[in-house]
Amino acid sequence: MQTSSVAVLFVHGIQGQPKQFQFLIDALPPELEVHAPMLPGHGSNAKAFHSSGRKEWLAAVRRETEWLLSSGKRVIYVGHSMGCLLGLKVSRELGDPYAGMLLLCCPFYPIITGGFQNGLRCYRRGRRKKDPWVEASRAANSVPVRSILDILLLARPYTELLRLIREIHRMEPKGPANIRFRFAEADRLVSGKSVHYAGNWPHADIRVCPVCSHSYFTEQTVRELRQDLSALLREAGV
Repeated sequence: MQTSSVAVLFVHGIQGQPKQFQFLIDALPPELEVHAPMLPGHGSNAKAFHSSGRKEWLAAVRRETEWLLSSGKRVIYVGHSMGCLLGLKVSRELGDPYAGMLLLCCPFYPIITGGFQNGLRCYRRGRRKKDPWVEASRAANSVPVRSILDILLLARPYTELLRLIREIHRMEPKGPANIRFRFAEADRLVSGKSVHYAGNWPHADIRVCPVCSHSYFTEQTVRELRQDLSALLREAGV
């Protein structure tokens, strides 16, 4: 089978995990090289999560990007939530090497209490009437929250996220010419100010997806996101 010269790098958000992107990965051509790493501190427990931070997360994304570029690949970057910020930061550090970026729910301006409320919702599994937005958030979560102490351990990584956001705000809004921001109309973690801030990126394609939350996307939006990624791949030569 012929191997494509294009690779797709998927980077999840804080408390997230790679399987969040399965609906996009499943629609990709089989010859494409796909990388979807688990960020440091994720996929284990609250204590391991507490010990992670922006330096480790950035280093992981930088390492994946440099490895793909060194193998001669053109890289399409897909990020969700904090994964968007990590991609924008690494892109600037490496001279904007991505052939295109698809950024979902980028938290330029987060709702500060949202992360802790999200942790509490995951902890209180089964105690409330099922809400598809909450269920999607639980399914995306890779950091089990089993006690109030675990919720308290979320504080340090979320402080690190805020520091990353400050670093992004200090950057000149500049990046790949082909960058698409997709926001969710009913996002409980990302403020609407983020949509306006995304407009600072030159030539950015920005859309707000209706009836979607931070982790929940409707069938219509799933189809549109697949089309977005397909368009980026075509422009990269796939």
